[in-house]
Amino acid sequence: MESIDKNCRVLIVSSHALFAEAIFRLLQEQEIEVVAKVGTLAEAETALQTLTVEAIVVDYDDPHLRDSEVVAHLVGDDEERQVIFLTLAGNQMIVHHREKVKNVTPADLINAIRFIK
Repeated sequence: MESIDKNCRVLIVSSHALFAEAIFRLLQEQEIEVVAKVGTLAEAETALQTLTVEAIVVDYDDPHLRDSEVVAHLVGDDEERQVIFLTLAGNQMIVHHREKVKNVTPADLINAIRFIK
């Protein structure tokens, strides 16, 4: 398993301010840099034009962000970029190109951001 830099850059995509802020604080506590918090896919695409990120945390409970095209839009040409769908409803996390994780803990999210297979 290849490690990502401890201070990798993360984009949070959620129209729910409380969700975005909670994830922001969790990552900040772990010294993971959040470069932006945006509310829509369009805002994420705009941000990705100027920002370099290794991981994107997406609020899967947001119906506008469940579209099957979301991963393609967010990954673009950077196939190493992690896209992590997180849902509080089922306490699950889905990491692009990986399996679904149930009963997610904060450590699971941190590990998904910090490591690439």
